[in-house]
Amino acid sequence: MKEDVIERYGFGVMADKDEMPDIFSHSDRILVIDMKNRKEIIHEEYRLNPHAETCRTKYTIPTSPGEGITDEELEIYKDIAELVKDCKYTIGYNLGYFPKLAMEKTDTLYVLQSVKHLPRDHIKELIKERVYAGFRD
Repeated sequence: MKEDVIERYGFGVMADKDEMPDIFSHSDRILVIDMKNRKEIIHEEYRLNPHAETCRTKYTIPTSPGEGITDEELEIYKDIAELVKDCKYTIGYNLGYFPKLAMEKTDTLYVLQSVKHLPRDHIKELIKERVYAGFRD
């Protein structure tokens, strides 16, 4: 008998529309979904991003490798990585180099999403269509 695999995914979303923002760190909250065998949602929760407003006003574009960042910005990205450190995957439209490094240090993999707006219904549709399942079954 095959053992069930439970994986946790994090999606950055905006509070008012439940859609992905242009930049992951600008998300008002993180939609965290636990999936069983990548085909059944067994738990959902939201986690507030306390840095969303600061990121939207002060850090409006992702920083590229080779560019410097402030100590404050680095701490913000570390805090955001802590919000999703229990997720196997974090999925968003755009992340930036330094947030990616912060997530990698917590063993969270970041997946770029080609669709800018990914509401919860779309996530459920992708599960139904077995997009997350890959070659697992």
